[in-house]
Amino acid sequence: MKKKWMAALACVMAGAVTIGLAGCSVASAPDDSSSSSAGVESGIYSSVQEFLAAQETPSTYERRLYEEAVADGYEGTFYDFLAGMDFTDETAYINRAVNSVVEISVAFTINNIKRESAGSGVIYWLDKEAGDAYIVTNYHVVATYLSTGFGPWGTHTSTTDWSSIYLTTYSGQTIRSENVTLIAGDNTNTDLAVLKVTGSDELRESDAVAATMAEASVGETVYAIGNANGEGTSVTKGVVSVLSEEISVTAADNYSTVSFNAMRTDAAVNQGNSGGGLFNARGELVGIVSARQLTSSTGVDIDGFGFAIPAMDVNTCLEEFGCETIASAEDADSYSMSSAAGVSAAAAATGSVVAIETDSAAGSGVIWSLDEAEGDAVIVTNFHVLYSSLQNDVSDSISVYLYGDASATPIAAEYVGGVQSEDLAVIRVEDCTLLNESGCVAVRCADSDSITLGEEVYAVGNAAGEGISVSEGIVSVLYEDIVVSSADGRSAVSINGIRTDAAVNHGNSGGGLFNEMGEFIGIVSARSDEDGVVGFGYAIGSNHVAAVAENILWQAERGEQSASCATLGITIRAEASHRVFNEQTGKVYQEEKVVVQSLTSGSLAEHMGMDVNDTLLAARIDRDGQTVHAVSVTTREKLPTLLYELREGDTLTVLISRGGEARELTVTLEASDFQTRA
Repeated sequence: MKKKWMAALACVMAGAVTIGLAGCSVASAPDDSSSSSAGVESGIYSSVQEFLAAQETPSTYERRLYEEAVADGYEGTFYDFLAGMDFTDETAYINRAVNSVVEISVAFTINNIKRESAGSGVIYWLDKEAGDAYIVTNYHVVATYLSTGFGPWGTHTSTTDWSSIYLTTYSGQTIRSENVTLIAGDNTNTDLAVLKVTGSDELRESDAVAATMAEASVGETVYAIGNANGEGTSVTKGVVSVLSEEISVTAADNYSTVSFNAMRTDAAVNQGNSGGGLFNARGELVGIVSARQLTSSTGVDIDGFGFAIPAMDVNTCLEEFGCETIASAEDADSYSMSSAAGVSAAAAATGSVVAIETDSAAGSGVIWSLDEAEGDAVIVTNFHVLYSSLQNDVSDSISVYLYGDASATPIAAEYVGGVQSEDLAVIRVEDCTLLNESGCVAVRCADSDSITLGEEVYAVGNAAGEGISVSEGIVSVLYEDIVVSSADGRSAVSINGIRTDAAVNHGNSGGGLFNEMGEFIGIVSARSDEDGVVGFGYAIGSNHVAAVAENILWQAERGEQSASCATLGITIRAEASHRVFNEQTGKVYQEEKVVVQSLTSGSLAEHMGMDVNDTLLAARIDRDGQTVHAVSVTTREKLPTLLYELREGDTLTVLISRGGEARELTVTLEASDFQTRA
């Protein structure tokens, strides 16, 4: 990733999942082992894919049905199951489709000045065994362009530096320029180009698949997949707005124009999406994303005007180029599960979200626990929602408004505690008779580690301070490190956020992000306000929210308005980060090798016997002789969340790999091992 908004911490819900590896010793593990390789070598799991799949609970309704079928003896793939049930889970097809899209990085030299460009391409023909492929993209992404016209820089030439062109598959393999050739291109009426990859070992090792083609219809659900903003492949969801209209765009020379027929979509399209794919709900290619419109003819800002060259027109052009064409998808009558159930779930989720107002801000919160009989509710929100710029502290005046209260009656709430560095806080409402009449409900938490790329989500909150509303989108990036300003404006807060293209506005902060079953998967916390960027909203995963919120409530019982986080005294780094596409489950999994980078002298970690360059494999918390949580450390975010779940007297066991040997390190925590986080 070329640029980040933030830098990290994140997730694991107490009691959400118990990992067998965390509870046992592994006889041996190589120095470069990750938690998955250790699990495989120990004989607990047969493959990395099986290990990763075992760490997560199914996140969508269709996947839960599939898991039940597998438990009953079903042996087919997720795709087989969907076909047999005569319905489809869109996310499975999108998880496949992302593996047909590549990121493209190109260096241009213009009047001896080097400029870099980032875009996308779609694999539409593939011979994995030979390492060969055809990739279609936009001409302006990769063009070698020679010009003598009068442009912005006067008479100029612009050429591609082919020693600096790279293709990156979704599974992380980089194909270098020596294996890539521009075999066709047109900058006069289509803005299309074709790249040929030959004899690439990286392609052989990838999870790449070839896209198939289908025609689109007006109103059809579509997904734009590409290297959005040059920050890696992501997914946005929308519909086909207009099936066919002629557009004119700036050509590769940056001063002439090229006109072609395009379909319009409201799926978020950003710079870097050019050359990527527009796919239908079955993961079939319906167009090549080529442009977006930011303003109207009168200069008014426009959102949701993205354009793609229809797949049929792409094939016509490929025939004119004398290239292979995109294969048509086989006809299928499979039924796409109605979104009505999801919409109903989102509507129900509104009952667990409240509007919050202070003396200087408006935001949202989610009902964490509820006692209707007593009229009591515990509410979780963002710390910055409660912070008063007038008082330079948490506001003394916090009012809550319930969804469905036509009278908009303000309800006084008191501050329980919060952690500014996590941007999370807890408030409480007591003796509120309106709670009995409102239909409010406490959130039902889902395992945020189980979310799926492309999964449908709903952002529910007090958008623009206008009252509770719902916006629909999908999970674009599973987890992304971002940085935002702290509530007091004097520092930066690093969080690990789920990215979504659901509309997020000021006032949504502290509200909920919910899955298609109305289950809570995160606290909506931020959006990118960078010029020209759309569809970049972020939520803190429910696992991390749960760990911090429960810690704040625990501290409140001790008379504190803070959290108490165990401190190991180490810094960690992630190595060998990769994604794995599992055809059996129809899902992409993420894993990193998590390594101890530094160790503080006299720290708890040193006392345990931990050392620099140890690989963290798993961790377990035992309390009163019972295991309360165990987790495999598949990503660097797992451990920080676990530290918020620890309490005085707990026993912490960490499984590490050192010098080809696995070791269990154990310590019982004392009061001095904790640090107050306020």
